[in-house]
Amino acid sequence: MTISALLQGHFLYLVMKFITIIFSCLCFHLAGYGQLAEFIGRVTDQQDTALCNAIISIQNKAHHFSDTANHGGRFHIKNIPAGTYTMQITCEHFAPLYFSITCKGGEIFSQNFMLQPASRQLESVTINGDRLQKSNDVITIHKIAQPVQIINLETIQRLANRRLDELLSEQSGIAMVSDLGAGNRAIGPQMQGFSSDYIMILIDGQPMTGRFNGNFDLSRISLANIERIEIIKGASSSLYGSEAMGGVINIITQQDIKKASGNLHAMYGTNNNTDLSLQGQGAAFKNKAIFNFGGDYYKTDGFNVNNEYLEKGQTAPPYESITGQARLQYRFNEQRNLSANFRYSSRNSSMRRDYGSQPFMDMLDENDVNIGVHFNHFTGSGNRYLVRYYFNRYSTDQSVRQDDSHTLLQEHLFRQYTQRLELQGSHDWPQQDLSLIYGLGGDYQSIYQEQAEDSRSRWNYFAYGQLNWHINKSIEMIGGLRYDGNDAFGAKLNPTIGAKWRLRPWLSGKASFGTGYKVPSYMQAYQVFTNPNQGYTVVGALQFDQHVQELQSAGLVQQIWSNAESIKDLQPERASSYNVSFEANFAKSGAISINGFYNKINNLINTEPVGIMKNGQQLFSFVNISRAFTSGLEFSSGYEPVKGVKVSLGYQYLLAKNRDIIDSIKAGKQKYATVRADGGIRKAKAGDYFALPNRSRHMANAQIMYSYKPWGIHVALRAQYRGKYGFLDIDNNGYIDRYDVFVEGYTLLHCSLQKDLWQNRLRCQLNIENIGNFTNYLVPTQPGRIIMAGIQYKFEAPGKKFDSNKH
Repeated sequence: MTISALLQGHFLYLVMKFITIIFSCLCFHLAGYGQLAEFIGRVTDQQDTALCNAIISIQNKAHHFSDTANHGGRFHIKNIPAGTYTMQITCEHFAPLYFSITCKGGEIFSQNFMLQPASRQLESVTINGDRLQKSNDVITIHKIAQPVQIINLETIQRLANRRLDELLSEQSGIAMVSDLGAGNRAIGPQMQGFSSDYIMILIDGQPMTGRFNGNFDLSRISLANIERIEIIKGASSSLYGSEAMGGVINIITQQDIKKASGNLHAMYGTNNNTDLSLQGQGAAFKNKAIFNFGGDYYKTDGFNVNNEYLEKGQTAPPYESITGQARLQYRFNEQRNLSANFRYSSRNSSMRRDYGSQPFMDMLDENDVNIGVHFNHFTGSGNRYLVRYYFNRYSTDQSVRQDDSHTLLQEHLFRQYTQRLELQGSHDWPQQDLSLIYGLGGDYQSIYQEQAEDSRSRWNYFAYGQLNWHINKSIEMIGGLRYDGNDAFGAKLNPTIGAKWRLRPWLSGKASFGTGYKVPSYMQAYQVFTNPNQGYTVVGALQFDQHVQELQSAGLVQQIWSNAESIKDLQPERASSYNVSFEANFAKSGAISINGFYNKINNLINTEPVGIMKNGQQLFSFVNISRAFTSGLEFSSGYEPVKGVKVSLGYQYLLAKNRDIIDSIKAGKQKYATVRADGGIRKAKAGDYFALPNRSRHMANAQIMYSYKPWGIHVALRAQYRGKYGFLDIDNNGYIDRYDVFVEGYTLLHCSLQKDLWQNRLRCQLNIENIGNFTNYLVPTQPGRIIMAGIQYKFEAPGKKFDSNKH
C-alpha cells in the first residue's frame, strides 16, 4: 500500500471518527433555556434578495410584538410569553404573509420567509407561500449562486404527468435523451448541453447512485409524493460533489404534514398503460411522531415506432415497476428530531426484437433500495446541525436469449453498494449579515460485475463550505469551496463565487463562476460489455490491455488500430461554468428571466473506436483527448393576463462543440480534413461542423393553464419544440457534419383536463399527450398519441390539525 493511500485512508478514518463524536455530542447535549421564547429569521424575495424595512409582527389578545427587518432582511423578536399568536409579515410592493404560531417557554424559533410580489407570477418558477423547508438537508436553494428553477406542487398536479422524465421534458432548457445502447431503457436529462452522467440526481438531498450504463433513468421515478423539484443549472460541484458538473436535480418529497390524510390515484390508457398509487400520512404520540408512506405501480405494454425495419417487437420495452417509500420523524423536543426514510423500486422489462434474421428476447430486472437516517439539532441564533447516514443497493440482471430456442446468448449481472456518512451545519450572524453552510463526510462504494468476474471498491471523502454576505440591501456576495478526493484519482478543490444584486425594485441580477470535477465512472475505467443488439464491445480504459489480450486469445478480435496506443490511465474531467442572469418582475403582467451561460470542459472522456471484432462490429474504449464547450442563452417568462389564466414561454439557444475537432478541421488533420458532400468528397470547413451529437441548437416550450375554481375545472395546454440535432456520423470522419444523419425538428402538443367533485375530494382527469401523433424511428422512446383517463380521491381522518413545521 502506498503512502498516498495510507494518508487518504487515515484522513477518511478521522472524518468518520469526527462525525461520530459530533453525533454523540448532539444526541446527549443538554442546553438550558429561559422561560420566554424568541423568534429570529430573515425575509427575502424570490431571488433571495433581502427585504429591508419588512415589518414582522406577532400578536394575540394579550400581547403584541413587532420588529423591522434590517438591511440584510433579518429580524429578532425577544421575550415572547408562551401562547398562540398570529404572525404577519408585510412589505411594500409585496403580498402580505399570515399564519399562526404556538410558542412555548424557552423555545427559540428560527425561520426564513420568502414574500411574493403583489403581482401574479408563473408558478412553475416560484413557490407560493412555501417556506422551502428540507428536514434532511441544510442547503437552501436560494443561497446558491448558480441559476435555479423550482417546479412546485400545483404545477406538477396541473400538468398531470405520470413520470419524472415527462415532467422535466416540458421545462425550459431541459431535453430528455434516451440511451440507445441500454436498449432504449435509460431516459436521462440534458441541461446546458451536459448529458445525464454529468447531472446529479438527488432525493431529499441524498444522491441517487443507481445508474444503468452511466445514465440515471428518470422514467423509473413516479411523481407521487413529490412536493417540488429544485433544479440548479451549471457546475455545482462546490456544494454537491463531483457528479454535479452539469447541474443538480433535487426531488423534494412531502415535507409538511398538517393532518392525517391520504389519497388514491388511478390512471389507465393507451398501450395498456396503468398507473396506481396510494399515499398516506399521519401523526402519533401526541404529534411528536409524524409519518408518511406511499406506493406506486406502473405497467405498460411498450410500443414500436420502427415498423419499417423492426418486424416484431418494440422499440421501447414493456415493463412493470413497483415503488414504495416510507418516512418517519420523531421530535424529542423543539430543538432535536430524528428521522428515517426508506425507498424501494423494482422494474422488470422484456423486449422482443426481430429484424428479419434471428429474433431474440432481451430481459432486464432492476432493483433499487435506499435507506436514510437523519438527526437534526437546532440551537439559538439560527444555528443548525444535521448528521445523516445513507445506504443504497442497486442491481441489474440482464439476459439475452434466442426467441425460438431460448438459448442464452449473453448474461450480465451488476451490483453496486454505497454507504455515506455526512455532517452538515449552518450558522447565521445576523448583526454582520453573514450566513455559513458547511459539511464534511465520506462514502464507500463497492461494485461487482459477474460477466467480467470483477469486484472493486472505492473510498470518497469531502469537505465544503459556503459563505453568503449581504453587503447592503441591494448586493449579496457568495463564495464557496469544496475539497473532493478518492483513493483512486486523488483530490481536487472546486471553488464557486457569485453575486446577486437588485438594480430596481422590479429588476434583479445574478452572476456566478464555478468549477466542476468528475472522476471516471466504473464503466469508463473497468467495465467490459458487449451490446447484444448491435454486437459492439466496450472495454474500460484501465483494464484495456488485459481484456483485449483475453479477447484476442479467444479469437474474437480481427484488428486493433494504432490509436489504441493512446489509451492510458484516465484523468478526471474538469469544467468551468459561467452564468449571468437577469429577472424582471412587472407589477401587473408577470415575470421575465434571461440567463446566459458558457461551460468549458477539459480532459473530456471520449468514446473512441479502437479496433474491429471478428463479427464485423467495432471495439470501443475511452481516452482523455477532448476540449469541449457549451454556450447559449435561456429565456423564460410567466404571465397572468386575467385571474385563473397563466401563460408561460421558454426558449434555449445552445452551441455545443469539441474544440479539438474545430482545430483539427482547420489544420486539415487526418480524417477531419474531408467531408462526404452531396457532390462527392471535398475539403472540410469549420462551418461544416454542426455540434456534439444529440444537441439541439433550438428548444422551446409554451404552457397555458386555466383554472375556474367555482366549477372545479382545470385545463392545461402545452407545446414543446426540439430543434434539429445530429444522430449519426455516417461517413465516420469523427464529427457530425451537415451531411450526416439528423433528427429533424419536431413539436409535441399535450392537453390535460381535470374536474373536482365532492368538495374537492374527488378529481377526474383526462390527459392527451402527443396530440399530433408524431413518431420517428430515430426517436425510439417517443410514443405516438397517448390517451389516459383516471381519478384521484383524497380522504382525511376526523380530528384536529397539527403542525409538522415544528419538526
